[in-house]
Amino acid sequence: MIAVFGAGTGLGASVARRFGREGFRVALVARRQERLQTLAGELAEEGTEASVFSADLAEPAGVPALIAAIRDRLGRIDVVEYGPISTAEGFTPAAELDAAALQELIPLLLLTPVEVVQAVLPEWTERGDSAFLLTQGYSAVQPMPHLSGLGPVMSAARK
Repeated sequence: MIAVFGAGTGLGASVARRFGREGFRVALVARRQERLQTLAGELAEEGTEASVFSADLAEPAGVPALIAAIRDRLGRIDVVEYGPISTAEGFTPAAELDAAALQELIPLLLLTPVEVVQAVLPEWTERGDSAFLLTQGYSAVQPMPHLSGLGPVMSAARK
């Protein structure tokens, strides 16, 4: 079973489809319930069992309950793909970047993935398998002039 955090219309949806074709059950996690329901319906038409979990991933404190709800409905989590994106502060030229812009991104892009790892790690360590895919963007590796808001926080999460 794969839990896709940030399951929207882009990469998260593609990851859900790919793993679904490989026989994985899929937990779709994002804020927008309607968008999640649409994606779950599309996946069902393709033969993939998908369940919807609406959550604000900018709230790390909610992760333990979210992981418990996913496990209760779908069983053990084999793979996590974490790739939600916030474009509100992402397209910030370096000359305009300030601490406040970075502060707003830290929960979503750094703290919540840490909480997700902490929630699944005991089971994964015991089993000796599983995977965490952090798919946040290339600006974590290669600085880009107009993505200064996202890059530093993504780079911190990558480390």
